[in-house]
Amino acid sequence: MPDPFEKLPNLSDGKRAKLLEFAALLREVNTKVNLLSRKDMDDVEYRHVAFCASISEFFKPADGARIADVGSGGGLPGIVMAVLYPNAFVEMFDGVGKKIATVNEMISALGLANAYAHHARIEEYKDSFDYATGRSVCALPMFFGFVKKRLKRGRNGNLKNGVIYFKGGEFEPELAARKILPDAELDLQKFFGDDRFEGKRIVHFPTESVLKI
Repeated sequence: MPDPFEKLPNLSDGKRAKLLEFAALLREVNTKVNLLSRKDMDDVEYRHVAFCASISEFFKPADGARIADVGSGGGLPGIVMAVLYPNAFVEMFDGVGKKIATVNEMISALGLANAYAHHARIEEYKDSFDYATGRSVCALPMFFGFVKKRLKRGRNGNLKNGVIYFKGGEFEPELAARKILPDAELDLQKFFGDDRFEGKRIVHFPTESVLKI
């Protein structure tokens, strides 16, 4: 099998091993709980785990940063980030209880002390976070509406506090109309050199931009 992490040469051996362990867990639990579609399991190490791990080339949180992964589903990218960023704390949110229970079981099996999954909607949660992440959860204006009251201002990493989002397709007209544009972006088709990722990118919006929605 080709190395799924070929494009991530800065990944340590320990993190690489832990991410492969996570992929194996995904394969195992997906037979019982539908976290990903069956066809996606054929190349889960590359198409999902390495894909999410590309965030490490874009974003580096400071020690103690708090990250909310919203609509985490099978722990993508939440569990991946918990592996990549042992110095940060990652909390995952999803409305499907069966998925969240499975994610917490995987967190425990992986020995990740810096991660936890909540069966809750982020907008109903009382704590605040430095960053909110999501992977094609919904339209960006809607996502901003979910997280804006839970985001701190300031900077607790290489990027200003705000939203870091795995985005496919064009930006919503509502964002352009309000002149809300990302202040950093990673083109994943170019990064991986893979046309299957056409139109996919990671984008960052500071909290000040998120609050305009």
